[in-house]
Amino acid sequence: MSGSGAMSVTYDFDHLEGCTAGESLLCQEFAQTFVRCAAGVIFSAKPVALFSFAPTSAAVEAAGAEKSLRSALRELVRVYARELAPYGISLEALLVRGERTTLIAYREDLVAAVLADADDRAFLAAHGFATTNSRSLVRSMREKLAAYYRELAARPKAPADARPARAEFPHAMGVLFGYPLEDVVGFMNGARVTCRGPWNAYGDAEQARARFAAIAEVERGCRSRFRSGATLRALLQAA
Repeated sequence: MSGSGAMSVTYDFDHLEGCTAGESLLCQEFAQTFVRCAAGVIFSAKPVALFSFAPTSAAVEAAGAEKSLRSALRELVRVYARELAPYGISLEALLVRGERTTLIAYREDLVAAVLADADDRAFLAAHGFATTNSRSLVRSMREKLAAYYRELAARPKAPADARPARAEFPHAMGVLFGYPLEDVVGFMNGARVTCRGPWNAYGDAEQARARFAAIAEVERGCRSRFRSGATLRALLQAA
């Protein structure tokens, strides 16, 4: 898979230079998922995005005809991780289960900005996150998420007449998703919701609506550029 070809992907395309037909289709579907789910990270509105990529049956069939799907997905993540790094974005796979890959994308400088806030840092430390520096924080975030998904996968299926037990998601990392600390604390403590948007707000409703609108505008602009024909590389250069 060509890194140059992977970064020249657009929302609609015929074929990527240096990529096979199966690789081209995987790149297109991954780029669509990445822009949809990590637009806030791409345009520096959020430190971290957690998302899953599950190729369509057409992409699975095309990739499977050329190599194993697991091998194709591993190469896809490796290539995009390498190509995104010069733009300040790190990409890591947390879990591969069947045809679905769970990933995190993050900007280390924005993670460092979270750590620079004394209240955020103390809150994360109190919930078992390493706060020495941004790399240690990302490492502990990754470990907690991996442990969560492993536990979730290992739990036996509950009987039809019983609610299944749920592994506990590390909700404290919401501050790394760009949620204000008061909203993360409010959610974890079961406080009264004052405003609903991309997440639940628990403080001043007017400020929350303004914050929701500002982030939505950034993400909408990112997605609109991509749908209008910008390559993934051009999108990152404009961010």
